[in-house]
Amino acid sequence: MDKIKNKPVLSSQGFWDIELRSLDFDHYASFTIIRVLERGTENDIQEIIRYYGTDAIIKAITTTKSLLPRAQLLGKQRFHLSNEQFECLKGSPQVSRYSMY
Repeated sequence: MDKIKNKPVLSSQGFWDIELRSLDFDHYASFTIIRVLERGTENDIQEIIRYYGTDAIIKAITTTKSLLPRAQLLGKQRFHLSNEQFECLKGSPQVSRYSMY
C-alpha cells in the first residue's frame, strides 16, 4: 500500500458511530473497506478503490466471517467474485428455490 496516497475522503453515512478524523485507515483497512461496501455511498466506494486498490478490497471481503448482502452483491458485481470465494458463505446451508413438498 502506497503511504503517499491521500487518505480517503469518506462520508459519515457508513461511519455514524465513529469519528472519521481519528480513524487510522491503514491499521483498520479491513474494517473501513467492509463498512464502506456495506453502508457507504458510491463516492465512498470509489475512494476505497483508489486508496486500497482492488486486491486489498477483494482480500478483505472474501476472508471476513460476516458480510451484509449489499457488500456481497457489490463484490460479485464489481470484482467478478462468486459465492464460493466468500468465506462468510462457506458452510452455510444454501437456500433452495424449491420446496420438497
